[in-house]
Formats: sequence, C-alpha cells, structure tokens
Amino acid sequence: MLAFAAGRTPDGWLTVGRMVGTKSIFKLPAVFVLLLSVVSCTPDPEPAGPVYLSEVFDYVYGPGQHASLAQPLDTQYITGNPEHHEGWLYLGGFGGYVVAGFPREILNDEGPDFEVIALKGAAPEPAIVFVMTDANGNGRPDDTWYELKGSLANESKRNYTISYFKPATAGENIRWEDSEGASGELKSYFGGEKSGGWWWPHTSTSSISFTGTLLPAIYENEDGVWKVPANRVQWGYAENNSGTDYDAKSGSNGLDISNAIDAEGKPVNLASIRFLKIQSAVLQQAGQTNEVSPEIRGARSKY
Repeated sequence: MLAFAAGRTPDGWLTVGRMVGTKSIFKLPAVFVLLLSVVSCTPDPEPAGPVYLSEVFDYVYGPGQHASLAQPLDTQYITGNPEHHEGWLYLGGFGGYVVAGFPREILNDEGPDFEVIALKGAAPEPAIVFVMTDANGNGRPDDTWYELKGSLANESKRNYTISYFKPATAGENIRWEDSEGASGELKSYFGGEKSGGWWWPHTSTSSISFTGTLLPAIYENEDGVWKVPANRVQWGYAENNSGTDYDAKSGSNGLDISNAIDAEGKPVNLASIRFLKIQSAVLQQAGQTNEVSPEIRGARSKY
C-alpha cells in the first residue's frame, strides 16, 4: 500500500511525497503546500451553457391588425426558455420593436452566436435584429446599436423613418408619411373594412414615428394569392422560416455577430454583445396577410 507523508527539514522546507521506506520523494515550501491543499479542494467550474433573454427594457407595437391583442405584459413571453410556455410577443407593422438583454455578454465565436425564436408561421415575416455590447458596463442598452446584415442588405434602406397618424374614428384608415416624402394609408384587406382599429391602445399620442432599416417588399401577388417566392429571404433575419439559417424544430433563426454593420453599412468588429433590438422591417400590405408583422418568442445564445 502506498503512503504519503509531510515533514519539516532543518532549513524550513516541508517534505511531501510518497514514502519509500523512510524517505520522501520531494520537498516544497510550506506556503506552497498550503496553497496546494486549497486548490486541490476546489471543484472544476461547470462549463457555461446557453443563456436566454432575461430582461425587457422597451416594447412598442407598430400599427397592425393585432393591435387589440398585443399587450405590454406579453413581454414576459420572450424572457427565459420559450419551451416552458406557448406565448409570443406581437411586433406589429413596420417599426414595431422590442429591446431585451441577456444576463451576460454573448461572445462572437465561429458561426451563429445566438438564435431568435419566433412563432412558427406559414410564410416569412422578417424582423431585423440590432445588437449592442454593454460598453459602459451599467447593464443598460444605452450604447450604440449595430444592425446584423442579412441577405437583403443591398436592397434595404437604412435610417428610414415613418410616422403614423391616428384616425379620428375606427371607421377611417391610419395615414402614414415617411422620410422620403412618400405617404399613404394602411388598408385592411382581411378582417375589417378600415385600419382605424389597428392603432395600439397603449399608444397615447395621436401620432408615432419609428426609425430603422426598411427591407424591400417580399410578397408577390400570384393570381390573387399573396406569396413569398422561394429564396426571396435567404438569411440574417428573425422569423424567416424559408431561410438557410432556420431551425424548423425550434422555430428559430441562427444569427452571427460577425455580420454587424454600422449606420452607414460598414462592417463592425464586435467581440461580444449583450442586448438585442428586434424590429419589424417590412412595409407592405400583402392582401390576405394584411401587414407583414413578426411574432417573437425569445432568444438564446449558442454557447
């Protein structure tokens, strides 16, 4: 049987080692032996696993057909693991958004770094995802937003602003004007004659403006039926069930921090991110679909 022992030499060293007869194999300073005993009793840390969104900082619904269903308390559905509930958060028409954060920084590693989970639908209703690092370390999304570039980036309009105007009655349409001088009305093609009922009850003002990146129209009318052509929206967006980055099992799209760009469309090198802004990004009335409006269920890191 092997035995180990410790003793002290005349010059102040401790002898530690396997005993062979009456001799020890090596000697160490006493302080080193003390540290060795402490370290050897400390268990190895558990590997870090995926984390989910843990806090919502802001939510505004963009005018759309689900205005009466969208509730501020629905933000609870995008934090934590969406496998534990069946709820979702409506973003509404172009501009509607939610701002949320992870409990820690998510590292920019090889390939997709996190995934956004959405309601499984019949066709894509893409939302653009903006990311932010906690540069000042205060745990708040008050630094700089960077857009994650997707496959439609070259057809998109960045820094696009739209203003919606509340009608006097629900029997009228919501008007809009944009930063390029265009204007129009939101028109209901399904479920009601006018869009006045699409004004979110929690928007207390008579007008509301949104600024973001406008994606091109994605639906096409084929003999009276509005459809998204195959491969129209390929990668880089939330709620894109035709994307190459789509996981049909979880209803999620994997996104890569390395695709971050600034307001001018120039690549940005981010080591990590902590906050997400997920924003409805298509301004199109697509027949029976009405407005293109994403529904989000959460997000989780890949590592």
